[in-house]
Amino acid sequence: MAIFKSSEETIEILGGYFKEVSKQVAEGVPEFVTMQNAIGESNLITRFEYSEPECVFVLDFSKNPLTVIINDSSITPTVSFKLKADVAHKFWHGKVNLALALTKKDIVAKGPIPKILKLLPQIKPMYELYPKYLTNIGRMDYIVK
Repeated sequence: MAIFKSSEETIEILGGYFKEVSKQVAEGVPEFVTMQNAIGESNLITRFEYSEPECVFVLDFSKNPLTVIINDSSITPTVSFKLKADVAHKFWHGKVNLALALTKKDIVAKGPIPKILKLLPQIKPMYELYPKYLTNIGRMDYIVK
């Protein structure tokens, strides 16, 4: 059974989480500013196309703070990832090895993947924030142990 019950819930939780990441950058939280600067240098625009349930998130790191765009597939990304929302949920907990998930096709990517893999360590603050964010919104039941 899927963790997210609907596209609306996925947007509420993951969309809210991505907006919280942007807020952390805007508020000058050091680890998020460092992440933004490192990823922003590459002008990275990432599209996440989630299924089960369906929704699309675009994180535009070329803007500072990063811009979060929901359900707009018209934006041309640098890289795009197609994956189930459940895989994304585990990924943002830091529980998915991206290289392995790409190999197993749990995540299908288009774009400069070697470049993305090099930037992967920069998103560590996002992994740490996700369970905290879930706690803050009262969704402790969604935290992956």
